[in-house]
Amino acid sequence: MSHNNMMSREKMMKFVRETGFAMIEAGLYLDTHPCDETAMDYFNKYQQMHKEAVEDYEKHCGPITINGVHTCDGWTWTEGPWPWEGGCN
Repeated sequence: MSHNNMMSREKMMKFVRETGFAMIEAGLYLDTHPCDETAMDYFNKYQQMHKEAVEDYEKHCGPITINGVHTCDGWTWTEGPWPWEGGCN
C-alpha cells in the first residue's frame, strides 16, 4: 500500500471517529436537554455525517463492524486484514 493510500485510510477512519464522537456527545446532551432544537439539529447533522463516513470507509476498506457485512458475497467479515492490521489495501 502506498503512503497516500495509507493516509487516505487513516483520514477516513479519523473522520469516522470524529463524527461518531460528536454524535454521541450530542446524544448525551440531549438526554438532559431533549427540547433543545439547536442540539437536535447538531445531532442530526453529525448522525448523517457519521453514516456517510462509515459508508465511505466500508466502500473502500471493508466493514468496520458486523453491521457493514453484506452477505450477497458470502461471509466476508473475516476476510482480509482488520482495520487495526492495515486494512484497506
